[in-house]
Amino acid sequence: MELHHVRLFFTFTLSANLSDPYALFSSRADFEAAFRKALSCRRLDCAGCRAAANCPYPANFGQKIARDPEAVRRHQKPPLPFVFRFPILTQGANRGSTAECALTLIGSAVQDAGCYVAAVELLLGALPAVLIRVEAECPGGGRAPLAGGDHPALPILSALDPSACGPLAPDAVAIRLLTPLKLVHEGRLLKQFAFSHFARSLMRRISSLAYHYEGSEPSLDYRWLSQRSEHVETVCSDCRFVSWQGRPAGIVGAATFRGDLEPFHLLLQLGLATQLGKGASFGFGCYRFESCQLD
Repeated sequence: MELHHVRLFFTFTLSANLSDPYALFSSRADFEAAFRKALSCRRLDCAGCRAAANCPYPANFGQKIARDPEAVRRHQKPPLPFVFRFPILTQGANRGSTAECALTLIGSAVQDAGCYVAAVELLLGALPAVLIRVEAECPGGGRAPLAGGDHPALPILSALDPSACGPLAPDAVAIRLLTPLKLVHEGRLLKQFAFSHFARSLMRRISSLAYHYEGSEPSLDYRWLSQRSEHVETVCSDCRFVSWQGRPAGIVGAATFRGDLEPFHLLLQLGLATQLGKGASFGFGCYRFESCQLD
C-alpha cells in the first residue's frame, strides 16, 4: 500500500504574548482563509467561480463525495489531504519564544506545496509570529532547507521508506497519544482507548486518503482486520480523557497492547504521518511508539 507524502517543518518566533497555548489547534477557519489569500482569492466560497476547475482551493478543501456508490459506502466524505502537527505553546509571557509546527501533504496535495507554504506563513503572521525557516524531511529522517518559489523541489516520502521508529514487535506495541485523540462511536466521543477502535479508525482514514488523493484502492481485508483487532488486549494503560480550557479535547496517555499485531504494522506506521480521529488535520490524534516492556 502506497501513501506518498511530504513533511514540512516551520520554525517561528512569537512576536506577542499569547494567552491560549492551544491557539493553533483551532485554526481551521483561519488557515482556509489564509489559503484563499495566498491564491489572491477574495471569494467566500467557490460556487459559480469560473476558475474552480483548476484552482488549488477546491482540490484541497472541497472534500467532494465520490461518484462511485461503493466508494461512498467505504470511504464516505474524504478527509482533508494534509496534516498539521502543532506545538502546545508555552504559557505566560511567551513573546520571543521559538516553536515549530510540521505539515504533511498527502498524495495530490504535494503539487500545491507552494500554496501551503504561503498560507502557513500568513497563518503564523496573524498569531502574530515571525517565520524563521522552512525545511523538508528527507527519506531516512534528515532535513533540508526548502527552496523558494511556487513549485519547490520536494523530497517525497513513502510507505516503503525505512521507518524512523524502527521495526515493530510482532506481538506487542506501546503507543503514546501526544495530542488528544477524538474517536467517535455512535455519535459520542470515546473516553476509553481500545485497540479495536484505534485500528478501525486507522483503516478508514488511511484507505480514504489513498483512494481520494493517491487514486488507489488499498488491498486491505477490512472485515478480517476488524475481527483480528478485537483479539488484541490492553496490557497496561494510563490513558485518560482531558479537556482543554473547559472543552472536551480527547484521550491522551500511553497504552501497551499485546496480540497478533503484525498485520497492523503498516497501518500503525502510516498513522504516524496521517494522525487520526476528529481534527486530525489540525493537530489532534498525534501519536508515537515507545519501548515496550512486558512481564
